[in-house]
Amino acid sequence: MSDDIFDRLVSSQQLVIAMLRIAAEDSSARVGAWNLRDIAAHMAATERDCYEPRIRAIAAGENPSFDFFTNDETDFSGIQLEDALDEWSATRAQVIGYARSLNDEQRLLTGHHERYGEVTVERYLEIALEHDRAHLRGLERLAGELTR
Repeated sequence: MSDDIFDRLVSSQQLVIAMLRIAAEDSSARVGAWNLRDIAAHMAATERDCYEPRIRAIAAGENPSFDFFTNDETDFSGIQLEDALDEWSATRAQVIGYARSLNDEQRLLTGHHERYGEVTVERYLEIALEHDRAHLRGLERLAGELTR
């Protein structure tokens, strides 16, 4: 596992956060059914409840099986945008720190995901990056709409 994945995770998170903060000035801003607070809370919850425990389970040699994670029906109304962004940043830093600490043997261990098949820690980090990028595309579309 190269440091490149860690750099890309940090960069993509910074872009999503910047886009959320820029668009947050418009209280009516939405991407699909979600407002910006919901997106931030979703990102934080996904990192906390999915990526971190799953990466730890893989690296612990549990050979875990995972179903498709979703928190789309969660009510995030009690969460503030900045609190969610702070939590997401902290959890992402923990995930990266943990993944960096793994030895070569731990990095080769696998789990099984119903959608992605056999997954290593690095593959799960790539899944997190793909998730960031999917939300970034939605935020870029929103930014285009807001500038019209």
